[in-house]
Amino acid sequence: MTDETRDIITATVNETVERLKAAGMLRQIDRNAREKTEELLRQYPLFKMIKGKRRTTELVAAIENALAKISEDQYAEIIRRHYFDRQGLEKIALDLNISTKTARKHKQRLVGTLSTLLFSDEMIQEIFFR
Repeated sequence: MTDETRDIITATVNETVERLKAAGMLRQIDRNAREKTEELLRQYPLFKMIKGKRRTTELVAAIENALAKISEDQYAEIIRRHYFDRQGLEKIALDLNISTKTARKHKQRLVGTLSTLLFSDEMIQEIFFR
């Protein structure tokens, strides 16, 4: 990766963070673990591009570890397609030959599992207080 590319990525990330802060989407104490997990999943592809930041690197590793733990689930690809590929549940359901309601149910179940993995006291201690 060239310095110019790295600078463009850094500027984009910084601008995105500022917009999220301005919109009140970052540092919202009143959000529950499930909502925070969904936000982490949406931002995960962006976090992966950031290099050299210890906490971001640890957060990416924690997300990847949690994703690995659900990878054997029959419906795990719903998470990837919905949050990383930005596909709608209707399209995912159609491709998987299931109803949208079933896709939504499994997405919610898997987000709950990821939330438990990512927001356990032990994980928070490891990422932020080590």
